[in-house]
Order: sequence, then C-alpha cells, then structure tokens
Amino acid sequence: MSDVGIEPTYVGKNENLKFIVPTELFKMRLKSDDKIDSKISDKYSEYIQETFKGFQEARKTKYGNENNTKTETNSKFWQEFERKAKDLGVDLIGYTPILEDFVFYNLKVFGKNGIIVGMEMLWNEIKTAPSIYCSIEAFRVYYKLGEITIQLTEYLKELGYKSEAHHPFGGKFLFPPHAVAAGLGIMGRNGLVITPEFGPRQRWAVISTDADIPNLKKNDLKALEDYCKECGACVRGCKGGAAYENPIYHEDSPVITHIDRSKCIESLINNNYCSYCLKVCPQGIPKK
Repeated sequence: MSDVGIEPTYVGKNENLKFIVPTELFKMRLKSDDKIDSKISDKYSEYIQETFKGFQEARKTKYGNENNTKTETNSKFWQEFERKAKDLGVDLIGYTPILEDFVFYNLKVFGKNGIIVGMEMLWNEIKTAPSIYCSIEAFRVYYKLGEITIQLTEYLKELGYKSEAHHPFGGKFLFPPHAVAAGLGIMGRNGLVITPEFGPRQRWAVISTDADIPNLKKNDLKALEDYCKECGACVRGCKGGAAYENPIYHEDSPVITHIDRSKCIESLINNNYCSYCLKVCPQGIPKK
C-alpha cells in the first residue's frame, strides 16, 4: 500500500527514464535590448512562481482518492467535460490509456487512462524567439494550463473518479507519446508534438483517471507526418545544436532521444529561453 492509502495503477520500471526538474530555468536571467516595463517583469516573475507552485500542487492531487471507485461514463459526460475544459481555456483534448512504458522510473501513477489537454502558445510572442517575450509566453501557458488541469482533476474526483493531475511543467510520464497516441499530433523530428492546429506551439498536461474514456476516431495525420520527415527546419535551426539529425533509439526501451538535454537547457539559459524550434517550424505559422 502506498502513502496515499491506495495502490498505484503503475510504477515506473524503466531505470533509464528518470524525471529531473530543470531547476536551472528558475535561475535564468532574461536579457533584452529593449527596456522592459516593470509590470511585464513582475508578471513574468509571477508566472514562474505560480508554475512551480502549481507543479507542487499537482503532485498533491493523488490524495483524496481513497473512496473514488467510479469508472463508468457516457458520451454526455464527456461532452460536458469538454465544454467545461474549453470554457476554462483548453484548446486541444484527447484520450488514451496511460502508456506504462513511458512512466518515469519509480514514480507512482494513479489512474489507468489519460485525458490529454493542450493549450496554444500565441504566435505573436513565439515569433519573437529567442526573446524575453517568448519566455514570458511559455511560462504563462505553463501556469495557466497547470491551474486548469488541477481544476479539472478535482472536478473528476468530486464526481467519484480516481484522478491525478500531471502539470505541464512535468508529470510522472512523458507527455509527447501520449498526445500522439491520442491522435492529437505527430512526433516531430526534435521530439516535440506537431499538431494540425498549432504545429509545435502548445504545452501539454495530462489527467490520469479510472474514468472510462471515449473511443474516438483518430485523425489522419499522414500528410503532416510526411511533411515533417522532409522538412528538418527545427534540426537545422537549433541554436544550441541540441537536435539530432538521426534520433537515438535505446535498446530494450521505447524511448527515442531527439535532443541532447544538456545542450538544450544551456541554450534556453543563454538565449532568452530560446524556443527557436517553435518559431522556425512552418507548421506553427498561423494559417491565413
């Protein structure tokens, strides 16, 4: 029995897949040739603080599930859930069973199914990358989507469904494979999920739950996948030289490495949160 009082649904078994909080990002000092308004600077500090606070709050959502045993749902239930999520600001919603192979080592997940939620990062800010304005937008979405994910999780718990929030700044498993499994997008050449709606310009969060998820028809994304394979703008344009031309496949593991994490973090710190890969992807430019 775990410290929560109920058995976890999954416990990460892959010793080569460990969750590491990129605390370096919280010490990052942004640089700008423009004089930054004090209100903007204060807002950025608020987003960072609230992101870290939200990450900690999400980890606490595993508690309070001791009596939550409901699993049955119907189409009306999910219509209402999606309406609520969209009203709160969610842009993308999908469903998939939790992929056990992608659970971080030794972390305990509560809930067998995943509700994947995505929020757009606005193009007007992303197109300035690398810049302080792009960084502010990234943490705005971390904060806002985190708050929404916790709220939706508590909603499911109140209805009697075992549920746990996994914050966009870091959950207990890899998000991209789950977004792809839910049919929301494809895996891009730099490890980011590319969607038809926003290209790579979204953050993801997940709610793990025992609620029965709908069986939806998946989108045909073959054209998008073919385009991405031939493009490679993100690999060529990576300012930190962190993206691999040929991804590394790990032996006895489904995890595919697309970037050198240390180089990526270094570029984020030295280049105003970088995010250049979000800017150069042709699929991320809004359609007119």
